[in-house]
Amino acid sequence: MRLKLVTLLLAVFIVLAGCSSGGNTEEDASANDGDSNKENLKIGALFPLTGSLALLGNESYEGIKLVADVVNEDGGINGKQISLVKADAPDATAAQSEANRLISQEKVPVIMGTYASGLSLAATQVAERNNVVYVESNAVSDEITERGFENVFRITESASMQGDAAVNFTNEFLAPDFGVNTDELTAVVMHEESSFGTAVATEIEKKAEEMGIELLSIDSYNSETNDLSSTIHKYKELNPDIVYATSYINDSILFIQQAKQLNFKPKAIVTTSGGYALSDFGKALGSDANGVYVADAPANPNEEALTEKAIELKEEFTKRWEEEQGTPLTGQTWRVINAALVMFTEVLPNAETLDTEGIRNALKEVDIPLGELPNGSGVKFNEIEGQPGQNSRAEIVMMQWQDEELNLVWPDDFKTSEADNSLLFNE
Repeated sequence: MRLKLVTLLLAVFIVLAGCSSGGNTEEDASANDGDSNKENLKIGALFPLTGSLALLGNESYEGIKLVADVVNEDGGINGKQISLVKADAPDATAAQSEANRLISQEKVPVIMGTYASGLSLAATQVAERNNVVYVESNAVSDEITERGFENVFRITESASMQGDAAVNFTNEFLAPDFGVNTDELTAVVMHEESSFGTAVATEIEKKAEEMGIELLSIDSYNSETNDLSSTIHKYKELNPDIVYATSYINDSILFIQQAKQLNFKPKAIVTTSGGYALSDFGKALGSDANGVYVADAPANPNEEALTEKAIELKEEFTKRWEEEQGTPLTGQTWRVINAALVMFTEVLPNAETLDTEGIRNALKEVDIPLGELPNGSGVKFNEIEGQPGQNSRAEIVMMQWQDEELNLVWPDDFKTSEADNSLLFNE
């Protein structure tokens, strides 16, 4: 199916070129008093807007809002203006209650969310029980799409995809660069203990064992910890070649700081999304961030991996985001932008009816080839056994902190820079 968003948004950006970035106000795109009448189409937007996950929860909401603003400026969805209904879910209990509110009181036909896997597991259960479509934009736990729910769709990658990428990168690049066979490598796995960290670590463990990598230790911890020194001391004794790490922002910074202080320097630190992919990680650590690898959704791939129209979309969205938010677009933000693009320009405009059956059927029909979304991903459901709601074309790449910036280093057709193992803790 041809990607409808390309022609729609390119027309919008021609109008926007040269104009200020003011756009609609948050109230214009997210007013809570609209309904599914001739003027408004209400969409639930459930994210952790307060609490410990608020940083990325708000960033995720802003990504969806950006796409809603653009589509609304061009006339909306079949004449209806998108009206985002915000819901704050700082914890799993709130995720359940807010999902219930969006469904029973706001009468939304679809909910988008949620950033964190634990929140998504709670909210999607409510949506399925009430027969409402839930579109996950960035939570990665495989369990979200393994429960047999017919109304849950995830447009981003899964934890198993992240874990696969981290270990495949080890096999295809790190082992040859170290001059050894993959089955001669040793590694440790450390992860924060929520659904996110546990899911990724489980897949890394499984994939590493398949590759013959010797796992010396697997360690979990609470992401709110203020001391990882005992774990690092243990790793110094074990002397692994590689550390696989999955963390949120504060614990990712803490690990690198304490590893540097305690003079722990493995051959490579290979991480997965979460805190390691954020600009705040680089800002907090400066040159100490250099050398760390991050498996994540692509943020700025080699343009040879994109169609011509996808390149134009990427450039325009990047410009508008940086003008409005003052920060670069990350893989995390591209996840939600992709999800909103798919929903607002491909699914909802083509749904025969704007009810659960109509939206669900339209999602199942989406067929976007790799390279047609602005970060190089595509979309196709029903291709992964046991996970019919998982997008099989969600791209996952390896990036590396270099000169205090994240550069894409693998796979070859996406990379913009060469991986460099000499950068880690290089004075």
